[in-house]
Amino acid sequence: MGRIDEALNYKSIYETNGVLTNKLGIKDEEELNKAERMITSFKLAKLCLNPGEQTFDIKHYLSIHKFLFEDIYPFAGEIRNEVISKRIPFCLPQYVEGELKKLLDGIKFKIGNIHSREELLKFITEFYSDLDIIHPFREGNGRTEREFVRQLIDYICKINGLDEYNLDYSLIEDRNEYINAVVKADALLDYSDLMVIFDRILVIKDKEKDKKMGSIE
Repeated sequence: MGRIDEALNYKSIYETNGVLTNKLGIKDEEELNKAERMITSFKLAKLCLNPGEQTFDIKHYLSIHKFLFEDIYPFAGEIRNEVISKRIPFCLPQYVEGELKKLLDGIKFKIGNIHSREELLKFITEFYSDLDIIHPFREGNGRTEREFVRQLIDYICKINGLDEYNLDYSLIEDRNEYINAVVKADALLDYSDLMVIFDRILVIKDKEKDKKMGSIE
């Protein structure tokens, strides 16, 4: 991730060595990444078994991030106050809350009218990208996004009587292709490449695999 200079008055949550401040006291980036993966994999498995209250609003979204990262980062469940980028700039922090609320409020009028795999694919592709460009958190956006989308797909399939679909990220063969497709969708609102990838990985749910979702970051 990139961030703007502190002169722009955004509070920095970096240590002086560039490693995010964390509750584990880890000062090595590789070690922190390993600890993150271990802890969040366990938490994601727990959410698969018991996702809790599902309101699909901003409170729900923030609660997923808090649950996944509260043992790691002091900012778990909090909207970032830094400008960040990864190949492209994400939503400016002063607009994040409003944009996230608008996006999540908007889906409530759409999800009841999804009656086929094709409609589900189109909706999820566009929603995934729209959510990704907001990037509400300083760290952990991908895992939170994928878990929220997993729960949302489950809910859509249930209320509309569809087969139980999910996005099986383990089927992604080329990670760079996936990242490029997300960037293209985020930056240009061109969802075509991402939709091709999601078409490959939107499959009837394998409940054992589903417990392992969230491994790509």
